[in-house]
Amino acid sequence: MEYKTDYLVIGSGATAMAFVDTMLKETDATFLMVDRRPKVGGHWNDAYPFVRLHQPSSFYGVASRPLGRNRLDETGFNKGYFELATGVEITHYYHSLMDEVFIPSKRVQYLPLCEYTEEGDIISLMSGEKHNVTVNKKVVNATHITTEIPMTHTPNFAVAAGVNCVPPNHLCRLAPNFKHITVLGGGKTGIDSITWLLANDYPADNITWVIPRDSWFYDRSKFQPDEAFLDQTLEFLAGQTETFAAAKSLEDVCLGMESKGNWLRLDKNVWPSMFHAAIITKADLEQIQRIKNIVRLGRVEAITSKGMQLTQGEISCQPDSLYIDCTAAGLGHNVNNFTPVFQHDLINLQMIRSWQPCFSGALIAYIEANIQDDALRQAMTHPTPMSDTVKDFLRSQAHRMMNEGQWRAHPDIAKWLVDCRLDGFSHLFANISADDDKKHSQLQRYGQNAQAAVENLLRLAAAV
Repeated sequence: MEYKTDYLVIGSGATAMAFVDTMLKETDATFLMVDRRPKVGGHWNDAYPFVRLHQPSSFYGVASRPLGRNRLDETGFNKGYFELATGVEITHYYHSLMDEVFIPSKRVQYLPLCEYTEEGDIISLMSGEKHNVTVNKKVVNATHITTEIPMTHTPNFAVAAGVNCVPPNHLCRLAPNFKHITVLGGGKTGIDSITWLLANDYPADNITWVIPRDSWFYDRSKFQPDEAFLDQTLEFLAGQTETFAAAKSLEDVCLGMESKGNWLRLDKNVWPSMFHAAIITKADLEQIQRIKNIVRLGRVEAITSKGMQLTQGEISCQPDSLYIDCTAAGLGHNVNNFTPVFQHDLINLQMIRSWQPCFSGALIAYIEANIQDDALRQAMTHPTPMSDTVKDFLRSQAHRMMNEGQWRAHPDIAKWLVDCRLDGFSHLFANISADDDKKHSQLQRYGQNAQAAVENLLRLAAAV
C-alpha cells in the first residue's frame, strides 16, 4: 500500500502525541504515526497496576486536553499535593485522544503493530506486508525517549528454576501468597513497589530491599502548580540557581541542594551515587525508611534457591521469597544522548526541558511550525537528556537554563509558555502581583545567578 504524508512520526508515546497535538493546532499538515505497539501511549500500555505519575497530572499529556481534575489528593502518601494520574487513566487518555481527536481530524493516519525500516519502508509486524511512504516534509523520530520497563525488559541476571522472580505487574496478585518479598532496584519503581506493599499492610520486616546504588530524590512539594505553593517553587528555583552558581564540586551541588530542602535521600549516612530525578514526598520517604533489611552489595548477578549473588558479595535469602524485578533501565539509553532536535529533514524528539517529555514534544512542534531560523531553532532546543549520575545532571541543567533563556527572550514563545497547560508555572510567574516583594525578590535572585550557574555547571561537568 502507498501512503503520503507531510510528517512521518515514528512512535506514538507521550512525546509523539504531544508533538502531533500541537502541530494539528499550529499547522494544516498531515501526519502518519507508525508504532510497534498495538495502541498509542507507549510504555503506559504495559505499566504495573499501581504506577502513578511522579509529577502532577495537570502538566502531563498534550496541550489541548487536560489530564485529571486538577485537585489535591486527600489520602495516601501524596496527601495535600496535586493528584498523580494512574497508568489506567493515562492509557485511557491517550487512547481517547487518538479515537476522538486525531483520527476524526482526517489529518492523522495511525499504523499500529508496524515498523519503519532504515530503507524507508513500513512493515506490518502481523502480516509482514511492506508499505511504501512518501514524506513531503520531515520524519519525526520519537524513539529517543523510549522507556524500558519491567514488564517488557530482559533481566541482566540469571534466575534459577523454581525461583519466583516477576515484574511488579504481578505483585498485587502474588503478594498475599508469600511471607517474604525481596524488591530488586533502588529507583522509583522499587519505591513504588515498597510503598504499595506498606500501604496495603504488608509487614515491613518481611521485605528485603536490594539497592545497588542509593539515589538522590526531588521533594515533590517544590513542583506544585498553584498559587498556594508558589513561594516554595520560587524558593526552589532561586536556591537551586544559587547553588549551581556557587558550587566548586559535585559534592557542593549535592549538599547545597540537600541543605535547601530540594533533594532528599534515604539514609543520611549513605552517599548517593545515582540521580534519576525521581520525585517523592516526605511521606514516601518516611515509609521507605521503615525497611530495615537493605542489601547494598551492588547489582544482582544471579538468584538461586539459596540466595543472591551480587557484584560485591553473596547473601542468603528466605527459601520461599517472591522477588520483584524493578531493575529495568527506564530512560537509561537516553543518558548523555545529545542528538540535535533539528537535523535537516529529520526531527529528533528529545527532552528540551529536563524530565518534561510532554512539554518538550509540544514546544518542539511549536518551534517547527513558527520559527524558521535554523540557528535560533538550535539555540532553543539544546537536548536535556536523562541523567544517571549527578555529573550527567549538570550539563542537562545547563542546557535547560540556556533553552529557557532563549524562550523567554522570544515574545511568541514567551506567550505560548504562559498559555500552555504543559508548562505548569509560567502563567503563575506572569501573574505575580506587582506589590509582592518576596516573590519578585526570588525571581530576581534566579535572574542574577542564571548566567553564572550555566557557566559553572558546564565547567563542573567538564572537570569531572
